[in-house]
Amino acid sequence: MKVALVTLGCSKNQVDSEMIIGYFKKNGYKIINDLSEADIIIVNTCGFIQSAKEEAISTILEMADYKQNAKCKALIVVGCLAKRYKKDILKTMPEVDLCIGVDEYKDIDVILSEFLDQKFLNQKLEYKNRIISSDFPSCYIRISDGCDNRCSYCAIPLIRGKFRSRKMEDILEEVQVLASQGIQEFCVISQDTSKYGIDIYGKLMLAELLNKMSKIEGVKWIRILYMYLFEATDELIEEIKNNDKICKYFDIPIQHLSNKILKDMNRYDTKDIIYDRIKTIRNKIPNAILRTTVMTGFPGETEEDFEELIQGVIDLKFDRLGAFAYSREEDTKAYDMENQVDENTKYERLKEILEVQKSISYELNSKKINNIYEVLVEGITEDEEYFCCRSYMEAPDVDGRIYVRIDEKSCNKLIVGEFAKVRIIDYDDYDLYAKVI
Repeated sequence: MKVALVTLGCSKNQVDSEMIIGYFKKNGYKIINDLSEADIIIVNTCGFIQSAKEEAISTILEMADYKQNAKCKALIVVGCLAKRYKKDILKTMPEVDLCIGVDEYKDIDVILSEFLDQKFLNQKLEYKNRIISSDFPSCYIRISDGCDNRCSYCAIPLIRGKFRSRKMEDILEEVQVLASQGIQEFCVISQDTSKYGIDIYGKLMLAELLNKMSKIEGVKWIRILYMYLFEATDELIEEIKNNDKICKYFDIPIQHLSNKILKDMNRYDTKDIIYDRIKTIRNKIPNAILRTTVMTGFPGETEEDFEELIQGVIDLKFDRLGAFAYSREEDTKAYDMENQVDENTKYERLKEILEVQKSISYELNSKKINNIYEVLVEGITEDEEYFCCRSYMEAPDVDGRIYVRIDEKSCNKLIVGEFAKVRIIDYDDYDLYAKVI
């Protein structure tokens, strides 16, 4: 039987999908990309915010069309939306044959055996059996799951549960297996990466984990995503500074810079902590790239709060910044807060902050002319005019790219999936343009 899987949402979901595909393959199923040829279609859903839920529902209905018009025998919905709204999905979407929430992955062998009337291997989803979905030598390494921070706007603890670190030896075994398969860039992820180890070792262990990962043969780049500044210890900053295999890239979602709003968000960072830790990082690692995300329109956000956020973005000059409007999520503390901000105001503020960041990004890109970087060649643009590349400065999926025009010289020196040296020759708001050395 043939299985096709559609993944929505974040990199954590992508890891789940890769384990699910690996599990089906180990049980003798053929994995395909052509949905019209699939006997089973799986949709791995996100349920984090309203727009993600709408995308998930739309995708499920789109897949239901394949089920009607093709050979598909079963439509299975898994993931975060399946955890949060399982009863509603099965009640309102009869096209869906089976729902498996993230909390049920531990019983996936029993669930699938009963549903498909076929004996599945008596084992759970395993990280070391993942089928990596990228076409280039890069993957995500999830070191923990769940979250204990309880930000007042966030539904992740309701979906993913409490913070749970993986054992260090299990992570290192996974990295070793993937490195032996040719993976060279490892993006370390979780809902709270910097908290790694506190629950099972009694102390923060990310610095030690990174050090041990870097010693595995075949590992070239290690990139850390989603750190909290209040947990970015001096030990961790020093490890990033001194370890040549760790990208000098800090993904540090601050969400806001008004202490009043940060407190209402139930964030542990304060404005002073944010300013101080960023200053420390830049003093110790001058070439560090800093990425953040911020939120507009949180309940009670006044014009003064928003101006404080804008001024902070101008002061701190993040290399990368993502922004989103507050989404009112049921069962979160912020859902019932007074002074909800109207939708127009949320999105006007969102537009304004993105315009501010656009100017900052353009200014910072202008300073990279003539700089030389080592890049990973990811692929070729759809118009086949450029090679699409990333350096240590760009994370997969979320950042701009470095583009090298395809000509005789670049074709002779650039190979998709391999590394090369390039010199920056031009720039725009978010992307860089280079020539091969």
